[in-house]
Amino acid sequence: MEKRIRKVAECYTKFGLQHTSKSTACLKHSDRLFKKILFPKETSKLNNASFKGGNIVHDVVQLFVTEKHYETIDDVINSDKIQKEIDSYFPFSDKDKYKFKFIIKNLKATAQNHLSNLAELEAQTFKAEIEYTAWLPNVETYWLMYLDLVGTKNFGDLKNCFGAAKESPLKKPKKDKPVVDNRIDDWVYSNVKVPTRPYFSDVMQIALYKHSCSLPPFLSYASNCDRKLFTENNCDELKQENLDQALKILSMYEVAWQKKLEIADGDVEKLAWLCVPDVSDIKKNTFMWENVPDELKNKFLGIYGL
Repeated sequence: MEKRIRKVAECYTKFGLQHTSKSTACLKHSDRLFKKILFPKETSKLNNASFKGGNIVHDVVQLFVTEKHYETIDDVINSDKIQKEIDSYFPFSDKDKYKFKFIIKNLKATAQNHLSNLAELEAQTFKAEIEYTAWLPNVETYWLMYLDLVGTKNFGDLKNCFGAAKESPLKKPKKDKPVVDNRIDDWVYSNVKVPTRPYFSDVMQIALYKHSCSLPPFLSYASNCDRKLFTENNCDELKQENLDQALKILSMYEVAWQKKLEIADGDVEKLAWLCVPDVSDIKKNTFMWENVPDELKNKFLGIYGL
């Protein structure tokens, strides 16, 4: 049978959209409208400590396992590449600044926990950030994905668990009381445990990746003080029948968005009224909105006459 060349459907291209991804499909529709259609250039420049710090942890682990000239984790962290990444971050608030400082302070511990997880796998060589694309039934655009690590025997993703930074001015220390190592200036950091089961969002991600990469999957969770490696051998969620179900759910999320694109038919205003935001999220500066400038928030709300 002759292979049919698939094209992205007009319901996507009329809004300037070319592909989707796991993270995009899982966004609230109002957030997706804001980030992907109304203000894609502006929001692509936004950053926060968790995202930037997470990328740096990934880079340290990936460089260590793929580049043979690094002998220790310290060699990677002290490399020009990683130091330039650290120095390039500009926080948007004091809380964000100190969270980033704590992430970098704990960079070695977090990266080492990921490496300890990887050591539980069979010995193998890895490549990093391998691009795959996939078409799924009923979704009229393709999925774009970048796999953190693809080895000769496994593929998987690195998941970081960061604590929270909280302002807590130091009281007069008591004599002979040990100094707590989770403090920088007047800020303290909470140490967090990794989940005992993988988050379902991450299971959907692995399900999508498994559709394109036939190797056995893994999920590596790490914080500065805890770690856990999930594989199909110790985690029912990563067994194929459960990944199949997770992939159906992920596709459902995308089709729900796709239906709205079809109804709006290239009309941004119509799509906006199909994707009314939760204004309380914007007012409360939830995680999605905490680094968004007020000017952009006001432009977005202005679409609804607010």
